[in-house]
Amino acid sequence: MSTEKIISGRIYAVYVAVFIFALLIVYKIFSIQMTVKPANNPYVSSISEVEIKASRGNIFADDKEKSALAISVPIYELRMDLVAVKDELFTSKVDSLAIVLSRLFENKTEQEYRKELIDAKRNKRRYHLLKKNVSYNELQVMKQAPILRKGQFRGGRIILKQNKREKPFGMLAQRTVGYINEDGNGVGLEDAYQDRLRGEQGLQYMKNVGGGNKIPLTDNYLIKPENGKDIYTTIDVNLQDVAEKALMGQLVSQNAQHGCAVLMEVKTGHVKAIANISKDKKGNYREIYNHAIGTSSEPGSTFKLASVMVALEDGKVNVNDLVDTRDGTIKYYDRTMKDAHKGGDGIIPLWQAFAISSNVGISSVINENYKKDQTKFLKGIKRLGLGEKLGFKIKGEGRPYVKTTADSTWSGISIPWMSIGYETRFTPLQILTFYNAVANGGEMVKPQFVKEIRDGSVVVYKSEVEVLNSSICSKKTIKNAQFLLEKVVEEGTASNLKNLDFKIAGKTGTTQVGYGNSDSETSSRVRHQASFCGYFPADNPKYSCIVVVAAPTKSIYGNVVSGTVFKEIAEKVYATDIEMARTKDKLENKNMPVSKSGNQDDLKMVFNAMLVPIDFQNKDSKWTSTFAKEDKVTLGKKEIEGIPNTKGMGLKDAVFLLENEGYSVRINGKGVVKSQSQLGGNKKVMVLNLG
Repeated sequence: MSTEKIISGRIYAVYVAVFIFALLIVYKIFSIQMTVKPANNPYVSSISEVEIKASRGNIFADDKEKSALAISVPIYELRMDLVAVKDELFTSKVDSLAIVLSRLFENKTEQEYRKELIDAKRNKRRYHLLKKNVSYNELQVMKQAPILRKGQFRGGRIILKQNKREKPFGMLAQRTVGYINEDGNGVGLEDAYQDRLRGEQGLQYMKNVGGGNKIPLTDNYLIKPENGKDIYTTIDVNLQDVAEKALMGQLVSQNAQHGCAVLMEVKTGHVKAIANISKDKKGNYREIYNHAIGTSSEPGSTFKLASVMVALEDGKVNVNDLVDTRDGTIKYYDRTMKDAHKGGDGIIPLWQAFAISSNVGISSVINENYKKDQTKFLKGIKRLGLGEKLGFKIKGEGRPYVKTTADSTWSGISIPWMSIGYETRFTPLQILTFYNAVANGGEMVKPQFVKEIRDGSVVVYKSEVEVLNSSICSKKTIKNAQFLLEKVVEEGTASNLKNLDFKIAGKTGTTQVGYGNSDSETSSRVRHQASFCGYFPADNPKYSCIVVVAAPTKSIYGNVVSGTVFKEIAEKVYATDIEMARTKDKLENKNMPVSKSGNQDDLKMVFNAMLVPIDFQNKDSKWTSTFAKEDKVTLGKKEIEGIPNTKGMGLKDAVFLLENEGYSVRINGKGVVKSQSQLGGNKKVMVLNLG
C-alpha cells in the first residue's frame, strides 16, 4: 500500500471519529434537556430565563431646557460570589478591597468590611451583599477595585441594575405627571402612556445560588431590553410654578379645603400649567387628587355665559335688551332666588345684568323665553359642546351632567336654577374648554397634555390640534359673548382684576354647596365654591385660565378668592411672555420706537429682534442715523468722514469714532449726544454734550 493511501485513510478515520464524537455531544445535550428530569439534575434546575425590566422612558416639560418632570435614574446593587474567588487572590487582596469599600461608601470601617468579607468567604456565600443603591460613578470605581476588577467568574463581581423613578421638581404637577404602583396600576401621564413609557422587557439566563437568589449566568442578554419612549409634555415648569404658588398662597390665606388652577393655550389647547392642591387630614396642603380633571360640581355663575349664549343664538334676546332685576329677589313656585346685591338694580341692560352677575336678571330672561319649550334650552346647551366628556387619555375624568326633562327630579324651577349654574355638573377643565372656545372665535379644541413622544432623538408621535367642534355658535354670538366677558372685568363683579397693561375677559362664579340656606339652623354646614374663568389678553387671546377654590373661609366671592389667583397668574405670564408684549405694542403703538444713531449692523439686529420694520437708505453704510415713522424706522447714512458727526449717537459709539480719529473726548451730561465742539480751539480735544 502506498504512503499516500495510508495518509488518506488516517485522515478519513479522524474525520469519522470527530463526527461520531460530535453526535455523542449532541445526544448528551438532548438527553440532559429532554429526558433527565430537573429534580434529578441540579445543574439544569439551577438555570432559568429571567425577565429583565427595560429602563422606563422619561417625562419632560415643554421649556427651553426640556426639564425632566419624571426620570428613571439607574441605581445598582453590588454583590459578590465569594466561592468564585480563589483563596490565594482573596487572602492577598482582601485588605485592599476593605479599604476601598470603607473609603468610597463610608458606612462601615475598614475593619468591619474586612471581617464581613472573611466571614462571607468562610461560609461560601455566593450572593453576598456589599452595597445597595450604588450610583453609576461609584460603580465605575468598584469595577477597578482589588479582586472585583477580575470580573464575575474570577473576582466574584455581581452587578444588578435597577431603575429608580425620581421627580426632580418634587410636587410640581405631581398628580398630572402621576405614578405607577407596584401592581402596575397608577394615575396621570405615567399611567395613561404606560404602553410607551415602559418599553419591552428582555431575557437573561440566571443561575440559582440558593435562598431564592439568582445571579446572571453571563453579562450578555438572551433578549436585550428595549428602553421606553420619552414623553414631552405641554407643561411649562415656569408657568406651572407660577400657578402652584399663586394657588397655594390663596388656599392658605383662605384656609380652604382644596383648589385647582389650569392655564391653557387658546389656539392649541396645550395645557401649560395645571395645579391641584388639597388639604390633607393633618392640615397640610399637597397634591392628592386631580380636581381639574376629576371633580365634577355645580359651576355656579360661570355657567351663565352658556345660558345667555343659547338665548342669543336662538334670537331670543339682544345684549342691550332691558332686564328687570326687581328688588334683587324673584320667586319661582315655592323657592326664592336672590341676588348678591340686596335691593336689586332695577331695570338695566342684559349686558349689565350679566356683568354684575344678577341671578334674578339672567334667570328671568331664560325662564321667560324657554319655560314653554324647555328642551330647546337643553339642546342649546349641548350644542355649545357642554354635556360630553372631553376624552382624555388620563383616566378619571368626571362625567358632565345636564339635567333633562326625563329626570325624576325635574320641576318648574329647573330651568331658572340651571340658567345660573345649579342642577348641572362639570369639571373645571370642561368649563375652561368651553370658555377657551369663546376666546378662540368659536372653535372648541381638546385640551392636550402631550406634545411629542420620542425614541431617543427620533420623534415617533407629534400631537396635532384636535378640534372637538369647529363652530359652537355663530360669529355674532361669539362677539357678543366676548363683549359680555370684557364687561364683567371693566364694569362688573371682576372690576378688581383690571390691568393697565393688558385686558382680561372672564366671569366670576360663587356656588353654594352642601345643603341648607343662610336663614336655617344648618347654615354652619353650608359651604361655597368660588371660581373665575376667562382669558387674556382680551383683544388677542393667547391663554385661557380657570381657578376654582372649594370651601374658602374668609370670603366666598369668585372675584376675591379665585379672581386674584387668576390675575396673579396672568400678570406673571404676561411679564415673561415677550411675544405677548410685542403683540400689545403692535396693536397699541402707532409710532415706531425712537432709537439712537449708531452702528448699522447692531441696530439691524435689535430692530429685527423687536419685529420693527426697517427701511435702508444705504445698506452699504457702516454707520447710520435713525428716523422713526408710523410704520417703520428708516436707517439713513451717517457722515463720519473728516470730523465725525456724532450727534444723536450713544456715548459708546461716539467715543469710539472720535478716539479712532485721534481725539481726546470730554463728556458733559447723560444720554445721547446733543452737540459736539472742540475745546478752546484745541483740534484734538472734543467736548460732547449729552442730554
